[in-house]
Amino acid sequence: MKSYKKTLRFIIGCALSIFFLFLAFRNVEFRRLAQVFRTINYWWTIPFILITLLSMYMRSVRWRWILKSRYNFSSVRLFPSLVIGFALNSLLPLRAGEFARPLVLARKEKIPYSTLLATVFVERIIDSMTLIFLFLIVPLFVKINPEISVPLDMGKWKYTITGSMLENAGRDFTIMIAILLVFSFSLLLNPTRRIYEGVIGRLPFFRESFKNKLIELLRHFSEGFHSLRNVKYVALIALYSLIIWALVGFSLQVMSWGFPGLPLNFFHGMAVMIIICFAILLPAAPGYWGLYECGTIFALLTLGFIGPKDGYETALGFSLMIHSMQTIPIILLGIFFLWKENLSLRQIEELEEECKV
Repeated sequence: MKSYKKTLRFIIGCALSIFFLFLAFRNVEFRRLAQVFRTINYWWTIPFILITLLSMYMRSVRWRWILKSRYNFSSVRLFPSLVIGFALNSLLPLRAGEFARPLVLARKEKIPYSTLLATVFVERIIDSMTLIFLFLIVPLFVKINPEISVPLDMGKWKYTITGSMLENAGRDFTIMIAILLVFSFSLLLNPTRRIYEGVIGRLPFFRESFKNKLIELLRHFSEGFHSLRNVKYVALIALYSLIIWALVGFSLQVMSWGFPGLPLNFFHGMAVMIIICFAILLPAAPGYWGLYECGTIFALLTLGFIGPKDGYETALGFSLMIHSMQTIPIILLGIFFLWKENLSLRQIEELEEECKV
């Protein structure tokens, strides 16, 4: 049954990616797209890749501080597990890399998997809060047109994406993250955690052994949140989060320098990055293909760099470049670290099964 559900989610994700790739390419003239690729200054891919790798290393620095209250790892030691996780996000469906990263580190360091998984959960909350903060700040420096609309005409099926939808998505996303944040902090309080354990203990129709495993999992999971007790750690984690996303935004600005007629400044790069992040929230095939491209095109439309009926080729070319140059080096580095750790994708799946409750 679990295999069936995984397969179904994978099929749905692939279908969504194919659908959005179709939308991204639908209004494009391939002759003009080829011309865009001929005019790119590819030398700018070098600093783009270096900045991308630097942002990845800064993620390992941040992960070190999230783990600091319980475990004292160097950022260099954490970097391979982190890169493996991000590489598998691009190779496997359903963001499997998010689970693979703590699996690899748990195997190597003999640490409870659920504790490490909780630290990844903390990361995602911190990342989301940072993006929400930037979503509120960046529009002060760049003009985002809330009236922009992108019609999606597919014969009988018609749909329109508007700038106001972006604002609504940001609001809904903020509410969801606030709920997760409250739950996360509640795990730090012993009385609240005992309430959760009591509820689990009273669950009907479950065997006592299963409920005990759930309670043990909750305790291990709460250990991953211990860094949030320390004000210094929280401040450093927030600072590194801002640095990470600033580097990503800056990398988009740098890549735009290789595209004639696409003069993004730093805040434009940040705005494009934020909109892409909202776009790839939907489940998709490995690597977020399709969602990423539509997000980039919509971002450049919203910022006024392309018009509703022209410039799609430049926008799509830019999207394909930044997406592939972010993905391919991480995949290659991740495969190298998998080889170095003497791991295969099948072993990752087996480890995941072993760590399930």
